Amino acid sequence: MEVVRKGTKRGHTYHLLAYDQGPRKAFEPFLITLEDEAERFPTFEHPGTEFIHMLKGVIEYRHGQQTYILHPGDTLTFQADIPHGPERLIKTPIQFLSIFIYPPGTAD
Repeated sequence: MEVVRKGTKRGHTYHLLAYDQGPRKAFEPFLITLEDEAERFPTFEHPGTEFIHMLKGVIEYRHGQQTYILHPGDTLTFQADIPHGPERLIKTPIQFLSIFIYPPGTAD
């Protein structure tokens, strides 16, 4: 299911790969595709841990004050309550899995 999130206006698509219909979510898996850097990238902050696994392209990804160059096959895991998000698209199209793992009782 394609969802609308910050950053989905132009060339950025987010597909929710599984949906928990219960009152609370334990995790949310997304397939994210970035094809156009015409708009400024949003910064995200949310409870829990985030896991990113690169499938295509090359991206510079920010977490707090650090940036990381990620290539296909690279994985990054981090605390999601620290500002994070794409810093620069190096080789498009970019596609990666992003899994949000929420602490108990925080994602409604």
